[in-house]
Amino acid sequence: SVGGYEIIAGERRYRASELAGKETIPAIIRQFDESQMMEVAILENLQREDLTPLEEAQAYEMLQKNLGLTQEEVSKKMGKSRPYITNYLRLLTLPQKTKGLLQRGELSMGQARTLLGLKDKDRIDELAKRVVKEGMPVRKVEALVAKMNERGQKQKKKNAGKSAFVRASESQLAAKFGSPVNITENKTGKGHLSIDFASPEELNRILDLLGVNLDD
Repeated sequence: SVGGYEIIAGERRYRASELAGKETIPAIIRQFDESQMMEVAILENLQREDLTPLEEAQAYEMLQKNLGLTQEEVSKKMGKSRPYITNYLRLLTLPQKTKGLLQRGELSMGQARTLLGLKDKDRIDELAKRVVKEGMPVRKVEALVAKMNERGQKQKKKNAGKSAFVRASESQLAAKFGSPVNITENKTGKGHLSIDFASPEELNRILDLLGVNLDD
């Protein structure tokens, strides 16, 4: 509060005026209850030009949780469609490392939304890092997510009847290589191990992890 009043909106403008040495600034005085104050503060924050998608999503979540609004009520209050609000709120379900990439602007809203379509949620962080590293356009991310989901379904079918040791080995190897791994084993204890890849670039990435240099 300042001189018996509390700044609800315009905190940055007030600080800038203070730094400029101004003794008075234009202001509008309103009498609000706590919920109204919170709503105005959130709406003011949403007007920021440097607002990230994640911060926008957090603002919508605050309107829901702190003011008890439904998604429909938030959409009407903001003048946005309900799917628009839903898509932003879904960003909050991303794992922490991927949220960090989104917050820093390394990952776009479109890329982040597409990553949410990955059925194996434990692999989102790994894929997000790859998307940023390779600068993948959204269409390529969509194709990769679809392919990984398809592989996941096939892997589930292949896993039927496999021992816990084999399944755990596949899981650890898949995490290491960032690609699906399949192990088949016969009754004599002999078997076969395969690592899937979707492109020459992905094969090169796997070879690098194995320490294989074909130029030598």
